[in-house]
Amino acid sequence: MGIRISQRDEVFHVPYGIPNSDGTPESNFVDLKTHPEWVAVLPPCIGWPETRDLLRTINSAESPLMSLAADQAFAHVSHPDHGTALTSFITLCYARLTHNTNMTLMDLAGFLNRRTSELLQLASDTLERRLHLDMVLEVHPTIFHVQGVTGWSLTVLTAAYGRDQGAARSIWGVGMKALQEALVESRDQRE
Repeated sequence: MGIRISQRDEVFHVPYGIPNSDGTPESNFVDLKTHPEWVAVLPPCIGWPETRDLLRTINSAESPLMSLAADQAFAHVSHPDHGTALTSFITLCYARLTHNTNMTLMDLAGFLNRRTSELLQLASDTLERRLHLDMVLEVHPTIFHVQGVTGWSLTVLTAAYGRDQGAARSIWGVGMKALQEALVESRDQRE
């Protein structure tokens, strides 16, 4: 179990995608802050209540945050104890785009690192087993094309390992719940 913070130079684009024939990026982005009712019908949420709940928390009216992208997938791994990994990502930022500075996102990443680590350790102790979970909190420059604003966003990359899909998903679910709780507490810290 490990969590680390990193920073990338690669720019994240919102809306994301390659430019189309008129030179604007493809509009695959869904603004869940404005349209929370769409959470349940997004492909990453269908059959994945953990992702649905996390997106609802991030995009709730009480939250200063909004999500930009999310997904998850299973992968086979070559490890004697773990045959499956469940990897996921969620990219988020502050809904007030002017708050998306490198410093504010690094502060958020620092808080999430500390609090999520504490919650995962508590879960590991309670379950009396090691959670095979890695998380990277990655801050990167972001261009918000519609608003014409350049800022920063935070991507949470998670990989949970288990002997099969059920075991990997169980561990991943604990990680998502810890992240969700840390995000709620980060909101309370700002108030």
